[in-house]
Amino acid sequence: MRRIMLASCVAASLLVGCSQPQASLPTSQPTVVATVAPTSVATSSATEAPSDESSIMAGIQATLDDYARAYNRNDLALLETTVDQSNLPFRRLVEERFNTYQESMFGGGGGWNFTVTEIEERDLGFILAHIEGSGTQRYGWLFREVDGKWLLSEPTAKQIGETIKLESEHFTYRTYAWADDINPRIMELMEESYTIVTTRLGKGIDFKPTVDIRPIFGITPPQSASALAYYQSGNRPRADRMVIFAPNSFAFGFYDAAKGWDGELGETLTHEFTHLINERAFMPVSTMRDWMFEGLAEYVSDSPRASQVSAAVASNQIIPILDTSGSTTPQDLDHLYLLEKDVSLAYGLSYSLVAYIDTELGGLEKFWELASTMNKTAGTGVERYDRALQTVFGMSFAEFDAGWREYLKQNY
Repeated sequence: MRRIMLASCVAASLLVGCSQPQASLPTSQPTVVATVAPTSVATSSATEAPSDESSIMAGIQATLDDYARAYNRNDLALLETTVDQSNLPFRRLVEERFNTYQESMFGGGGGWNFTVTEIEERDLGFILAHIEGSGTQRYGWLFREVDGKWLLSEPTAKQIGETIKLESEHFTYRTYAWADDINPRIMELMEESYTIVTTRLGKGIDFKPTVDIRPIFGITPPQSASALAYYQSGNRPRADRMVIFAPNSFAFGFYDAAKGWDGELGETLTHEFTHLINERAFMPVSTMRDWMFEGLAEYVSDSPRASQVSAAVASNQIIPILDTSGSTTPQDLDHLYLLEKDVSLAYGLSYSLVAYIDTELGGLEKFWELASTMNKTAGTGVERYDRALQTVFGMSFAEFDAGWREYLKQNY
């Protein structure tokens, strides 16, 4: 799973435009296999966007100012005034990401600010706002006018209608007409990810997985508010699927202005497809330590989250590989999915572990050897690591851990 970086935002350059980058068509036109027309929902006069662009931008800016103050002051009540309360799944998304950030090592730091630079009118009375955040952070968020105030919002699942099915060379897609402006570019990025992963890892697949493109958060079944995308293995390879939240939605989070949303999304698609190749061409991810399969996916997608890791190294807040406290919910990289906070940082540290093995301990062949040996080695905790690491590298866990920490100091 690819986690949105600290709940979609860390002030001053930690998270996952240039106004809105122009979506280009794929090199080969996607094939439409079957199309179900989306439900037509006319825009009522009560929800039509006003024609005065400047007043709309001013209203959105006022909401963004309150949203920034809510983050800077850790004020949940103020945050709630910026969100469309009638859309319950969307409200949950915004509030859970706010709470996740405030509970992280970066919570309470202040420095949040947003500036709306451009707007586009969308169907159903929605306005897509292009927003500049701290540093190079850029956002594409939807707003709707409610009782004279422009609030963060998105359409409901009923409003965006039925799915449509598309195909490219290596994938089948389930998406929506609401995302017609970006579907072709997403498909092109998915094919690019296929090339990157199969070239980097040296293996491919002989079936077409399904990619679900979600332009809103509230599509059934409910999703984790912290996820930007995830891979789900099926009971057979052709039942595998990848789920991604589309750009121009709050769920997508922010992107770096230098990369554009497509550059940011390309990394995410590469991450998730790495999980699929890991599962189907190498070994099941369920037999690997959490940091191994998540770190590999971050490594192949070239997503080091370097600013977060550097901050953790500088402040001596490195999440350990193993929590030796005896807790029933260990807070470590070995159990990444049990972490109560700083999950995005854990992804960056997992990347660094894979990079350490690849660059300092013999390459990705040694990574796969360690993953396989760990799976076959009896025992738990440090004892298990000692046995596996002695077999593969001729070193103890303490030596491996010390070498990794020195690698962090030298490279971050």
